[in-house]
Amino acid sequence: MSDARIRRAIAYCTNKDALIASVYPTLTPEQRQELVMDTFVPKTSWAYTAPTTTYPYSPTVGQQLLDAAGWTLQSGAEYRTKDGKELVLILTTTTSSFRMTYLTVFEAQMKACGIRVIRNHQPASWWFGDTTGLRVRDFELGVFAWMSSPDEPGGRDLYACDQIPLPTNNWSGVNFMGWCNQAASDAIVQASNTQLSQEQRKVFYATFINLFAEDIPSLPLFLCQGSTVWEHIDFNLQTFAQDGDITPDGTGSTVLIYTDYSGNQHTITVPPGAITRTVTLRYYPLVANANPLPTNTQTAIAFRLSASINGVPQDTFSFTKPITATVRYTTTDIANIFDENSLGLYYWDAGSNSWKDASETCPIAERYKRLDPDQNLFEVRICHLSEFGLIGTKNNRVYLPLVMR
Repeated sequence: MSDARIRRAIAYCTNKDALIASVYPTLTPEQRQELVMDTFVPKTSWAYTAPTTTYPYSPTVGQQLLDAAGWTLQSGAEYRTKDGKELVLILTTTTSSFRMTYLTVFEAQMKACGIRVIRNHQPASWWFGDTTGLRVRDFELGVFAWMSSPDEPGGRDLYACDQIPLPTNNWSGVNFMGWCNQAASDAIVQASNTQLSQEQRKVFYATFINLFAEDIPSLPLFLCQGSTVWEHIDFNLQTFAQDGDITPDGTGSTVLIYTDYSGNQHTITVPPGAITRTVTLRYYPLVANANPLPTNTQTAIAFRLSASINGVPQDTFSFTKPITATVRYTTTDIANIFDENSLGLYYWDAGSNSWKDASETCPIAERYKRLDPDQNLFEVRICHLSEFGLIGTKNNRVYLPLVMR
């Protein structure tokens, strides 16, 4: 998503009228056109200026941009590839039937341009949580709605450079795209300044709108009928995923090193014979586990491991031999853990909807786990991938009443 050509291609390949028609089938073409958004400011607002760069529905132009970016469609293929990997994008949003409807259409539009979109519909509690989803920028394409005010469109908190949520600022701000165009940032700061006259502010809004349209870090879609709420797609310009390729050459173990938000370095050791084809192993550090923990427990380290083959994420993936995960932690990470010796690595088992011992992903004869409190590490063999948590007994502080004598 850091390549503007890909973002522009997606815009050209998107038929907004068809998206609107899928959720508002009784509207006339003229009524649908009134709902189309081309920037974050509603057309009815005093601050609106039509952007100089527009993206009319044109799959041909979109495909030309993809070709120029090196993503080509081979003869007989459905999806574009580059360096042997498919152009695959994960689109995350809520479980709303409204979004399921129009994003099914969007998925088909992207396929027509050779882009594979995998929709990831999550509960709103996760998508809009304090430590999950949008807040910690855990997405590639993210779909949600903002509410606009024609009288006061604002925008500074959405698009200024100092509003990007990052681990270093404790995920503050709502510039979820991670977009920093300094000229655009300066313009939106001035445009949002209510101490200036509307005439002055409109000039700054026009500058911002043009820069926003040119860079297109987010794709405005449409207004919801009868409201000022508008749907859009945010492009995350920098995810925190860390990828490592494993090749079945059989000559020795592959060691992948991943770093979490606290700076801990974790290793995955893949022995010869654990895979039969080249696999990309993706590590994604988490601020918190998405699923509820067992009673009276606390997570010290959370992360997600997944695999892709030729760029395509695998719903399930198992290794033919156990791989070894070494998870490191600091005293700060276990500040809320009552007993360090209670630490264990657990995985989320979707089938039983519960946390289970990570070593149990392997056959009994191959299971192994070891906690080393002196070295602040936990080592375990695992045989398939999931969301993981280094979990221990929670430190429940008891405060006795102060008795004055």
